[in-house]
Amino acid sequence: MVESQHREETASRPLLLNRYAVVVVLIVGYALAAAIARPLTLPASITVLAPGLALVVWGARRVPNRSVKTTRSTVVTWFTLLGLFCVWEVVAFLWGNDQAHPTLSLAFDPVLENYPARALGYVIWLSTGAWVASR
Repeated sequence: MVESQHREETASRPLLLNRYAVVVVLIVGYALAAAIARPLTLPASITVLAPGLALVVWGARRVPNRSVKTTRSTVVTWFTLLGLFCVWEVVAFLWGNDQAHPTLSLAFDPVLENYPARALGYVIWLSTGAWVASR
């Protein structure tokens, strides 16, 4: 029994590694292509919005493998952080989105000025999104 279970586990590992390899290749490929778009332009917004929406849909439709118990304090903490972020973005946008009151996009603009930094930013963003959606 133990030997057959071990064979099943080792037989499924290459498939799992192949799936991760495909995801990594897709993320890196998309990041390299998307980083061509200049920051704070319509093409850049579309390259962020398209995979972002796909990850949200994937995460929302996915049935988790295990159930995670949450406490009220955990939910309150995450919704408080989300609410503060949304308030910051709206206030900064309405205030004028300048260097004194930047939105997150404007604050990161100097960091993402060059192509390698944008490509790395996309890889980090997409990898994090895929990780969160798969939970």
